[in-house]
Amino acid sequence: MNAEERLAQRIESLSKMFTDAEPASLRAGYLADPSAGRPVLKGSTATALVPRWNEHSSGLLVPATVQPPAPLDLGAAYLTCDEIFGVALPADYAVRQLGRLPLEGVIRFCAQVLNALALPGGSVEAIEAHFAGQWLEEPVRSRVRNLLRDESRRLLVPQAFMLLARMALEISPDTLPDDLSDVDIVGALFSLTQTMGRLPGIGPSVITDKPGTLGRELIANQHFHRSWSVPGVLARYARRWLQLPSEHHGEPGIVDLSQTYQDCTGARLEDLAAVAGYLWLCTTMGRFVIEPGELAGLAMPAERVEAVLTLITNDLPGMREAVRRERPGQRTQWSFDPFQQWPVIRLPENRLLILDPRHLISRAFGWLPIWDIEFPPPGRTKPAGHRKTVARAKQTLRHCSEIYVSEVLHAITRDEGTTRRVYDDTELKTAYTAQGQRRADAAIDYPGTWIVIEVTTTQLRRDAATAVPGESQIQDIDKLVDELDQIDATINALRGDETALTGAPAADDRRFLPLLVLPEGFPVNPITLTVIRERARNRGLFTRPDTDPVEIVDVEELEMIEALQEASGPSLLDILRGKQSGSLRNAAVRDHILHVLRVHPDAPARHGGLLDSALKPLVNALPQHHRSSPAS
Repeated sequence: MNAEERLAQRIESLSKMFTDAEPASLRAGYLADPSAGRPVLKGSTATALVPRWNEHSSGLLVPATVQPPAPLDLGAAYLTCDEIFGVALPADYAVRQLGRLPLEGVIRFCAQVLNALALPGGSVEAIEAHFAGQWLEEPVRSRVRNLLRDESRRLLVPQAFMLLARMALEISPDTLPDDLSDVDIVGALFSLTQTMGRLPGIGPSVITDKPGTLGRELIANQHFHRSWSVPGVLARYARRWLQLPSEHHGEPGIVDLSQTYQDCTGARLEDLAAVAGYLWLCTTMGRFVIEPGELAGLAMPAERVEAVLTLITNDLPGMREAVRRERPGQRTQWSFDPFQQWPVIRLPENRLLILDPRHLISRAFGWLPIWDIEFPPPGRTKPAGHRKTVARAKQTLRHCSEIYVSEVLHAITRDEGTTRRVYDDTELKTAYTAQGQRRADAAIDYPGTWIVIEVTTTQLRRDAATAVPGESQIQDIDKLVDELDQIDATINALRGDETALTGAPAADDRRFLPLLVLPEGFPVNPITLTVIRERARNRGLFTRPDTDPVEIVDVEELEMIEALQEASGPSLLDILRGKQSGSLRNAAVRDHILHVLRVHPDAPARHGGLLDSALKPLVNALPQHHRSSPAS
């Protein structure tokens, strides 16, 4: 008797145990009505515990009640003013309230919540419950808590706090008004949600090769809410800004980014890391206002601390002026340029306020220090050949970003020793030398499939990232499609002569998976991915049956896969293939990892040493009794 027959016999035995004790007369005396979707056990009216099974593409059988997430399930909807209070507030309510609220008080109010939401390991649900209890009276408080039992609803919306802060810089007075009896900052906040996201026309509902008005808003929304881990940003900073430029010193076009930063700004890059790192460290302990003289305790000369503060801080009058001089036609509900340029606000009496720690981390450890090199602080004389210096600095950071991605790819595939799986730009150039041949940056040889990769540091321009009406988003998408041409050309070369690259006979029935890597991130969603794939198809790219749809990842997603590989998890190919056959096929790769695979990878092992390098300036600047804090 084989396994299948034994299983059938066991099922029959169990069935008799449940049904044979029922009297025959009773069994024939009633009818059971097994409703659609609710089958009953044979011989009884008992509903089957697991009525149906679904088969995944992997062959795994799961209960039909386990529904995979859809892209719409990944979003959260904020509570509107009428849901919270039971009535809609007048359209000018926020303006009237802010006109009677002191500016510093509004900024502190916004910073309190934005910093709470950014606390490492913080629970959004707990934070929302706390502020609901603090701000709202009964019966409104109970209504809101009941609404928040739906996990897809949110009370605290970062965009609303940023809009409130921006509006306050335009409207709120500097000093405290005489009458504060009926001033309502909470109502002003929630009244903004009545108009946020309201569009004059959402355009066509069918996604084609253009994002449309709704798509434009979704791209800006996802760009604003993009998530990244602070340790990951710090680790990449250490490698791209500090280590790789030194390791590749002397190569054509490579400059010392640390020295270039000091030459152009007068501030040291390590001082920027120390001061910004200390301010960020304070926010992780729940402090978003730094008292006067606290930075004097750092083991750094006061003039060097001030050189950094000159770059990343602005006072309230300066912030007012920056907001007011923004061109109205270029400002949307996603435009917060002054807060990104100056993430630290100088309050009266020499206090410093961090409005949102995310902006501080991006400003000091992401791509934005290049902005300081390109636009030195007022009063700073530009060095000779400044324009050429800026171009070389940008090229150096781009090149180091591409090298870093290559390192992650080698770590993912464990490509070491005699095993060769990743073929980099150099090998591709050696193998395919035809005149005019375009080549991708890398190709990974998996059994039966080539993953062909192009790395580009192209980022959304400001207009595209903030949903300014016009063609900016489609122009930026077309830049990405231009990069896809290099992948397509490399696929054609591999299809024609794989042996030229590998030195081994070509395998039969090869497939190709195009992969675009954007180290600085890109809002991947059903609209953008559909638009990119359609525009690529219209150019004749990836049209052969042996080629899978193009996928887009950022470097943090690659590092998630690297960490999974260290834990003997699925390969890069398995994850991409699983995504393309899953319910989130048109979402980002991280969404597939987190919500379909249901895993939350730790940081890759490489990050340990890189974090030490990134935090070294901060550790050296801390008072002696605090020096274990960043590493703890």
